[in-house]
Amino acid sequence: MSATSPTNPASPVGASAPSDVAEAAPAPATATRFSLVPLLALSLSVFALCSAEYALIGLLLDVSHDLHVSVASAGQLLSAYALAVTIGGPIVTALTARVAPKTLTLVLLAVFGVANVLGALAPSFDMLIAARTLAALTHSTFAAACILLAVRLAPPDRSASAIAWVAGGLGMATVLGGPLGTVIGEQWGWRATFWVVACCAVLGVVAITFLVPSHLGGGQKLALRTELSTVTRKQVLWALAITAVSQTGWFLLYSYITPLLRDVTGFSAGAAATMLFVFGLGGFLGNAVGGKLADRSLRSTLALMLSILAVALLALGFVADQRILAPVAVLVIGFASGALVPPLQAWALGAAGGGSTLVLAANTSAFNLGNAAGSWSGSQFLDAGISVRTLTWIGAAVVVVSLIGALIALRARNRATEAADPA
Repeated sequence: MSATSPTNPASPVGASAPSDVAEAAPAPATATRFSLVPLLALSLSVFALCSAEYALIGLLLDVSHDLHVSVASAGQLLSAYALAVTIGGPIVTALTARVAPKTLTLVLLAVFGVANVLGALAPSFDMLIAARTLAALTHSTFAAACILLAVRLAPPDRSASAIAWVAGGLGMATVLGGPLGTVIGEQWGWRATFWVVACCAVLGVVAITFLVPSHLGGGQKLALRTELSTVTRKQVLWALAITAVSQTGWFLLYSYITPLLRDVTGFSAGAAATMLFVFGLGGFLGNAVGGKLADRSLRSTLALMLSILAVALLALGFVADQRILAPVAVLVIGFASGALVPPLQAWALGAAGGGSTLVLAANTSAFNLGNAAGSWSGSQFLDAGISVRTLTWIGAAVVVVSLIGALIALRARNRATEAADPA
């Protein structure tokens, strides 16, 4: 397919015209209409797989008691997963680059399901860590393959909207994965959470098999060396960097938003948990809006949403003690962070020439790297005596840095494009 052929590095996604996504996105192999059914199947499958990353957040104490390890050791189930996603994801993607996207998603879902069955049956903590790591290795590649399928399902001028559907599944997983996993685990034991996730993987296999068209093009035809050289393109590196830095900025606060809402705003535990769903609602709406706006102008969408995110973080620091305004700020932060996902993925995909699952996997890893960096740096600031309220302003400063970087990178891209094609 033409989508797998190298394109001019100076012409990735990023111009302000509606064609800036269309130029880089691969043309759909068979689809001429924007069918929502296969996109919904992909979105729900991504939701099921990515929920596993957060499903044990509220069950670490149960795991520690059952497997006779400390809570701190049980926390490795989260950090090991994130590390495997960040490091192992691009490696798995490179090794499977020649597999057709639909086939790849089915194989990865099957492996993911088996990994969760092993987790449910794990007799020891080491076996549980191994099962979680195996599941995590499917994460980035699966998300990247789903995004590539979504782009191929959509008309060229609707690429970012198609990406938004897959990103919506990821956003819902971020917000609902933890609460749902906790509810299931508290009712039937933490092993039941693994069984439910495994069943969801089976449903995902069925949905993709029957609802996603098979003739959407084959796997990548580029040599591994060419794929790796694509990742090192200047615009791709810029996109990965902006993804990681912007994600670090808001996740620095999000990791500790419950203590902020309880200790500063004065919400009860139940009300603070409700605010997480408010954040998730904002992210869900943001995904849809961000995709539509990015179809029209990717650069303007990135600039607008990064600006809104920085202002909302800054404002939350000032209104954190007000029970009416604080939830509004939380909603806006969720909206802006969700709206950033489609344009950030579209930028990376376009900068790669339109069809690199390796770049998409690397960008997914960049999101996870930002999560880890935000959570870790937030803990360091708190340990140093900085108040949780101050994290909002630090996060805003980090987002401003990403905004400046995005404007510089996309301006350089535009200049390169104009020099290559004055028309």
